[in-house]
Amino acid sequence: MGILKVKYSELFKVSVAQPFYQNAVCPKYTTDPRPDLEFIPTKECIQRMSHLNLLYKKEDQHGGFTVWGSIEGTSGGNDLLKFKPMKTDTLTFLVLLRNPSLANFNDLPQTSLAQAYYFTNQLIDLAASRDDLHLSNDPLGVKSADTIRVTFGTYTYTSMVPVAPGTARVKHLPSGREMLPKSLLTESGKSYLIFDLSSLAPGKCQLLIGGIITEEFYYGGVVADVPIFGIVDFSLDPALQANYRIVEPDGSITPQRPAYRLRFISRQTLWRYRLILQPNSPLFLEMAALSPADKTDFINRLNIVSNDTTILFTGNHISDTVFEFISTSPIQLREKYLSSTGGPHDALSFTLKKYLGDPRESAVRSNLPYPATDRVDATASPTIYSDILLTL
Repeated sequence: MGILKVKYSELFKVSVAQPFYQNAVCPKYTTDPRPDLEFIPTKECIQRMSHLNLLYKKEDQHGGFTVWGSIEGTSGGNDLLKFKPMKTDTLTFLVLLRNPSLANFNDLPQTSLAQAYYFTNQLIDLAASRDDLHLSNDPLGVKSADTIRVTFGTYTYTSMVPVAPGTARVKHLPSGREMLPKSLLTESGKSYLIFDLSSLAPGKCQLLIGGIITEEFYYGGVVADVPIFGIVDFSLDPALQANYRIVEPDGSITPQRPAYRLRFISRQTLWRYRLILQPNSPLFLEMAALSPADKTDFINRLNIVSNDTTILFTGNHISDTVFEFISTSPIQLREKYLSSTGGPHDALSFTLKKYLGDPRESAVRSNLPYPATDRVDATASPTIYSDILLTL
C-alpha cells in the first residue's frame, strides 16, 4: 500500500510589532510566549482553507501565524499550488484582544463598542518591502484610519438629508450582492434606513446612496460570538500589487513569500509624579522649620532628576503637603526603560532631590517607580498623563 505524500510551501506569514516590548512582540517570557492578540480564522475562512488545502499555524513567538499551501509541480521556477484559488477568494481572520493594557501603552485611537480595526493586504505602497508589508493604512502603524464600524444582523443608518426610495443600497464586497433597505422612514428632513443582512456571509460592505459611497462597514454575521478587536482580510486575487500579492496569475507562488506585519506605535505620555507628605515626614518637618524666604527657596530647589539628560521635570507646589512634578516633554512607554544618554544597558532612573544646585544638594528618595500602564487614561487625548503617587 503506497504512502500519500503532500508537499506544503509557505503561502504568507503575519507577525505583530510592538516597540513597547523588549522583544518588540509580546511580554518577556522564559518558556511560552503570551501574545497580546490572537488571530482566529472565521468559519468561512476555515471552509475556504479546507477547499484549497491550506494549513493555518499559530506562531506565538512572532505574535501571529503562517498559512501554508499544498503544492504540486512548478511553473516558471515557482512552486505551483495544487488548487488554484479564485480571484474573489479571501481569507478572513478575527483579531481578539488578550491583553487589555495594549490599548494603554500603544497609541491607539479611541473606539466605540460598535467599532473595530480593519486591515487588509489590498494596499498600494510600492515602497513596502516584501518581507515587511504593513497591514495598517499608514506604514508607521495603526491609526484612526484603520477603524471601521461593525454591525451584526441588521445595519442601520441615519441620513441627515432625505433619501429617495430606491437610491440607497448596501453592497457586500466579497460577493458583489446588493441589498435594498428593509425599511426607509423619512421625517423632519431626516431618513432612517434599516437593512436586513442576515442572508449575507460576514464581510466588508459599503452603503451607497445615489451611487456614492456614504459609509463603509464590516458585517460580522447574525450574532457576535466574541468581542472583536479587529478583522484582517487577505485577498488571493492575483491582480493585487506585486509586493502585496500572495498568488500569481498562473496559480504559482514566488520564492520570496509575503510577510505582513501589524505594527503598533508606542504611546508617549507626560509623566506626573504626585508627592504626598505625611505630617511626620522628615521633608515636611524640615520645611516647617524654615523661615518663609528659606522655605520658598527650598521649594524652588526641590525636583526630580534623571540619569537621562533629555528628561526634565517642572515642579508645582500645590500645598505644604502636596507637590507635583511633570515631565517637560512626553516619554515613550516601555516594558523596560533605558537611559538614552547613559551606557547601552543603563536602566533609566529618577531621583527626588532637595537643594538642587546648592552645596547642600542631596537625594530625598532614589529609584522612583515607573508608571503602571494599566493606569493610563487614554481618553484624555491629546494630553495624556501617566500618574505615579509617592508618599513620604
